[in-house]
Amino acid sequence: MKQDPAVGLLVKVCDSPAMVHIARQCGMDFLFYDLEHGMISDQRLLDLILLGNAIGISSLVRVPQLARKDISRTLDEGAAGIMVPMIENPEQARQLADWALYPPLGHRSYSGGANTGYGPGGNHRINMDKANDSVLVLAQIETLEGVRNCEAILDVPGITGAVIGPCDLSISRNDPDDMFAEEEVEMIARVQKACHDRGKKFGLIGPYRLMAMLPEATHLAVAAFDTTLLRTGCLEAVKEFEAMNRTEKKGDAWT
Repeated sequence: MKQDPAVGLLVKVCDSPAMVHIARQCGMDFLFYDLEHGMISDQRLLDLILLGNAIGISSLVRVPQLARKDISRTLDEGAAGIMVPMIENPEQARQLADWALYPPLGHRSYSGGANTGYGPGGNHRINMDKANDSVLVLAQIETLEGVRNCEAILDVPGITGAVIGPCDLSISRNDPDDMFAEEEVEMIARVQKACHDRGKKFGLIGPYRLMAMLPEATHLAVAAFDTTLLRTGCLEAVKEFEAMNRTEKKGDAWT
């Protein structure tokens, strides 16, 4: 995983290997695969992570829930980091870290495979220590309760950072259409400060405008969504076509 700051693309529907190459060529540092809201199959995710690892672009994954199978299986597929949504207290954070890390830090079950580059058997301790040192274990904070407990969440050993979900946070505030409200920015800044004070990573899935309103640096910036890029590209193509038609009609090109 690239050193801070790093910029990534949230992937929900674009499961083509071409997307991985394009993101790498454009300078993206990581791809953030969304298994909570996205529609990527398990086999396809493995293929995309393997390709990313081969060409040098990291893969982070948001799993759908706090479940051992989702966490350990995704890391076994070779992801550089794992994120669980709706973390609200240190107990949940401890469970996340426990399933994401090998002994003595946690209780992740060991298996070689994509996570060890399909290398030879053995070297268990070397592989386990390497994974424990490198994997990102991210708690997504996106509720009022999560913000209230953010310091305790980040104090849990093994949690390497927090990522804000500003849309769900605004819903939790009962103001679903204003993630730029002063109250929300202050809440996000509190989580950001808690991360910085502890030397942990701070990430945000949301617009750059919101990141610019925060007092400190964003380590993991995810403002590009594959669905938004597709929509923007389609709208731009329609606008250009309509502008061309208007120009041609004025020049009597249609007569």
